[in-house]
Amino acid sequence: MQGQSCGDVILKKNRNLFFPIISCFFLILLIFNDTGLIKWYQLRTERKKIIADIQKMISTEKLLAKEISLLENNEEHIKKLAREKFHMVKPGEKIFKIINRRKVDNKIK
Repeated sequence: MQGQSCGDVILKKNRNLFFPIISCFFLILLIFNDTGLIKWYQLRTERKKIIADIQKMISTEKLLAKEISLLENNEEHIKKLAREKFHMVKPGEKIFKIINRRKVDNKIK
């Protein structure tokens, strides 16, 4: 160290600090900027949610297409729906309506 001046020693110390400081700077940029890890994770999570929604919609579409096909081609299915949803009956049939007494008793009280 006899041949080194005070300026050379300070320059060496600064070089030793330069790499860690630059590394921290780039690490912070990698994590927190607009295309960083946090944004990437948020986009990945949103993408998974959208894919799940798409899968659910595709299955719903298949069920609806099947229902449309049944309504267009199956007369028995139409009759069944008319009876269940619209309380329609064939001539001569009788409908028996069952009343839940617990609900009626609760409404009276």
